[in-house]
Amino acid sequence: MIGAGVVGTVAAGAADSPGAAPAPVAARSADLTQSTHLTLAAAEQAARAALDVAAKDGRQVSVAVVDRDGNTLVTLRGDGAGPQSYESAERKAFTAVSWNAPTSEPAERLEQAPALKDIPGTLFLAGGIPVTAKGAPVAGIGVAGAPSGDLDERYAQAGAAVLGR
Repeated sequence: MIGAGVVGTVAAGAADSPGAAPAPVAARSADLTQSTHLTLAAAEQAARAALDVAAKDGRQVSVAVVDRDGNTLVTLRGDGAGPQSYESAERKAFTAVSWNAPTSEPAERLEQAPALKDIPGTLFLAGGIPVTAKGAPVAGIGVAGAPSGDLDERYAQAGAAVLGR
């Protein structure tokens, strides 16, 4: 008679299997930073406030709010706003958070450094305002479509103002 049997214990773990994914590695606290982000609800509130102030002035604009990394959180295109205003608002918001300054300020620097306009995703026209918390940018608000950048910037500032209440 022939018999087969297993003597001893056989244990196979995932780590022993060929091609198994390595276990995650936890980073040390000293190697990490923390950041503050604007909530979607706050971004919506700021965009709506900017759009409402522009509408009261009879202006058709688009408003964009981006997070600290320049990713779009909210974009509102007002009734009658031009097709170019949507992208322009997003790019102004991106520029404001990237430079942590109203977009009218870097626009003035173009005279000394015209190559700044070649930075991808930016738009150096007045109408973008940064939003800060704890000394760092957390968002940018961009408005486009009013007859002047000064008006766009005033509407963006109205949007940012509701966040400071």
